[in-house]
Amino acid sequence: MKRLVLLSCLGILLAKPAFAQNQGLAEAEKAYQAVDFPATHAAAKQALEAGGADREQTARLYVLLGTSAAAQGDAEEAKTDFIAALAVKPSLKLDKGLSPKVRDPYLEAQGYWAASSDRLTLNAKPASDQAHLVIQLSDPAALVSKVELRLAATGTSPRPSFELTAAPATRFALPATVRGRSYEYTVRALDRFGNVLAERGTDADPELVREAAHAGPADRAANPAQHGRSYVLPIALGVAGLGAVTAGVAFQVKRENAARDWNSGSCEQPGQTRIQQCQDVDDRRQKYEHLAIGFYAAGGALLTGSVIALIVGRPAASTSQRAGLLGCGVVGTGVSCDGRF
Repeated sequence: MKRLVLLSCLGILLAKPAFAQNQGLAEAEKAYQAVDFPATHAAAKQALEAGGADREQTARLYVLLGTSAAAQGDAEEAKTDFIAALAVKPSLKLDKGLSPKVRDPYLEAQGYWAASSDRLTLNAKPASDQAHLVIQLSDPAALVSKVELRLAATGTSPRPSFELTAAPATRFALPATVRGRSYEYTVRALDRFGNVLAERGTDADPELVREAAHAGPADRAANPAQHGRSYVLPIALGVAGLGAVTAGVAFQVKRENAARDWNSGSCEQPGQTRIQQCQDVDDRRQKYEHLAIGFYAAGGALLTGSVIALIVGRPAASTSQRAGLLGCGVVGTGVSCDGRF
């Protein structure tokens, strides 16, 4: 039986990843390559409890835990570990050629997430008052223990760190040092040992909120054209378009009157052709026709431009470069309240 388990698990899909490893993960990988599942499980568990793993490392540690637990016959623990691994890394795949003993808990974990309407997600954006940063967390599997926010004015290093509770929505009061200025932040969802489960931004590539996001009500009142929708151009284009269409209708009526004269008996006297008798009538008919077509075309273009100006002039929904979700938060350092707004 032991030989069968060893042979079936040698084909584990996830070969050793190419990311930087901490010492605990390196030891778990070494035991895994040696097909020593008790040692793999012990080393992976110890590495998780040591904390400090980044997102890729956390996902890998849960894969090693789940695989080694399944290989030792603990299907329930394996399912729990694979649920955590898929929460951190939804694209995770296992080799289809693995033994059912290893794959079945993984497939059950996939089924768990397929039946869930939510996934592990972490988002943030400035609040409407521009004095708070709103952080929203979705954690269906209850994996997150706390949220770590690092925030400072653009170009400032290092960024001060703030620890927030793992609430569905947190309204964080911005420090006075960044209000009215562009600022950068990173936010991470951590488990109880401090391993990263989800994150927005990194130290090398933080989230950015530009200074324009912090104009207050007084600034918006003083400069409504910048902070709200302006209807001046769409209305002007619309009025001009309607005027052009009205002119086109007027010239169309004149053209029809000239056409009636052209086809009347007054242009059919014997001894001369119709064009010789009513040259001026035909000239008027053609002139009015050309003017009607021109005003119709101009009116259509102006009305189209009015619609486009109305759409393009719509104010942006957010001044943050990466969108988040609104909500309220927790009480603590830099945190203003709990609840929804």
